[in-house]
Amino acid sequence: MKSNDTAPACPELNPEQLEKKAKRLAKSHNVTIAAGNAVVLFTMFVLEEILEQLLLDPITNLTSILALADIIANLNASINLDP
Repeated sequence: MKSNDTAPACPELNPEQLEKKAKRLAKSHNVTIAAGNAVVLFTMFVLEEILEQLLLDPITNLTSILALADIIANLNASINLDP
């Protein structure tokens, strides 16, 4: 691969270090659950913002509102509450 065919690397981002860190943290059950839950919650918050915009015109957006509500409900069911 030519050097001009590669994407410019972010100086703060080191994929090898991130991979090592991810593998190390994945061994800890609680950290893995917390990371998964954080991703789910972030996604739910983003979808909530989209839902609020769709609700400005509920008649026109009814199908999208129902689909988005279903997605949010499914995400909610995927949150892991490990004791």
